Amino acid sequence: MDYEWVICFQLRPMSALLHRIFDLYVKAFSGLPRKVWLLALVLLVNRSGAMVVAFLSVYLISEQGYAPIKAGWVMAAFGAGGVLGNYFGGILNDRYGSWHIQLYSMIGAGILNILLGQVSSFGALCVLAFCISLVADAFRPANRAAIAIYAPPERLTQAYGLQRMAVNLGFSIGPALGGWLIFNYGFTLMFWGDGATFLLAAVVFYFALPADETAKPLVARPTKTNNKTGETLDSNLLAPADPAEPAEVSTLPAHHQRWLLVFVLANVSIILLFFQLFSTFPVYLKEGGYDERLIGLLFTFSGILIVALEMPLLYIVERRYQPVAVMMTGSMLIIASYLILPVVIPIGYLALNLMIMLLTVGEIFYMPFTNTYVARHAPPERRGEYLGLLSASYSAAFVLGPVIGFGVADSYGYGVATYVCCGVALLGWLLLSRVNILRERGQPTTPPSTRPQPSLK
Repeated sequence: MDYEWVICFQLRPMSALLHRIFDLYVKAFSGLPRKVWLLALVLLVNRSGAMVVAFLSVYLISEQGYAPIKAGWVMAAFGAGGVLGNYFGGILNDRYGSWHIQLYSMIGAGILNILLGQVSSFGALCVLAFCISLVADAFRPANRAAIAIYAPPERLTQAYGLQRMAVNLGFSIGPALGGWLIFNYGFTLMFWGDGATFLLAAVVFYFALPADETAKPLVARPTKTNNKTGETLDSNLLAPADPAEPAEVSTLPAHHQRWLLVFVLANVSIILLFFQLFSTFPVYLKEGGYDERLIGLLFTFSGILIVALEMPLLYIVERRYQPVAVMMTGSMLIIASYLILPVVIPIGYLALNLMIMLLTVGEIFYMPFTNTYVARHAPPERRGEYLGLLSASYSAAFVLGPVIGFGVADSYGYGVATYVCCGVALLGWLLLSRVNILRERGQPTTPPSTRPQPSLK
């Protein structure tokens, strides 16, 4: 009896701990509107075929025989298309609504991914890589702007976290499947698989989320009536009565906001390092003796960690700390993970998994808050434009990352390239520390739009 009592005594604290963890997960996932969950489903389907982005650099060097610097330029073309796709996607989103942009973006990207596997010349690869990213990345600001409408303000970071969780759950499947296909059947099926999941996601989106208020401009133009003629006028064509009216400052174009430009520059510098994960990182590991299956499993491990940890961590952190402080912590963890990469590659696969764990935790603390910070401080009538500029900064990092990474690696090796990118990211970390100060010195933003919000069901 005494032995049974001891076991019961030991199990009670463990049972209480498990109950608290379960309760935390319930709170982290509760309160989100149905449409936010449906968008997450679309992203899950889409990213479950994410193979090309993970293995394109390996394909170009190992299969097509291009030098690392040429592979870097193809990846840079991929990123350049993303810069334009994100920026113009954000502008078009504000003018026409996000629904059509999301749908046609997925259809176009699916077709172009299949075509990419059918060409081999350097010029054609660059052009198609550019077009894929141009079309596919128009989806991002439209998706984020739709989330900002579907989710209540107090659940915004949680909603963005759910979308990232869906992306990373899909991404835990895609590269592992891609690595297995490449190892057993070669690279051809990789392009078909990626393209097919884009098209399948478009079908799911069309039927699960029929055209709603996001198929129209996200902020309706208020109208005014001319007292003399009775003519209804578009208020966007009218000058404000008071030149010093706060709304005039609040609706400045994104590229006129100093705090946003500094934030974008900081983000480019930090994400430039993170995106080595899709350019020099797999080639570095391949050079170190790791095959595509093991490389794909590292991506899977990262995705599983995000699915398991991101939502509860966001639930805890968002309520206790300021966004910029969390982003600075996350970006420093990203930098630290890459600093140890040249050390852990010779040690073995377990050490690589520890590096990925550190990188993933940094990603969790950094990336969701970039969207939340900009969405909260952007004027509603320009939210798509502001988020588009932020999204463009991710694509700019995708341009610069492989050019710098492969360029340095071609002359000095991948270890030196990793440290150079860490130095650039550290400068971005210093810029990030100034963003909140610059924003608070500027004019306050306008109150939220009075446009009726959509149903949350």
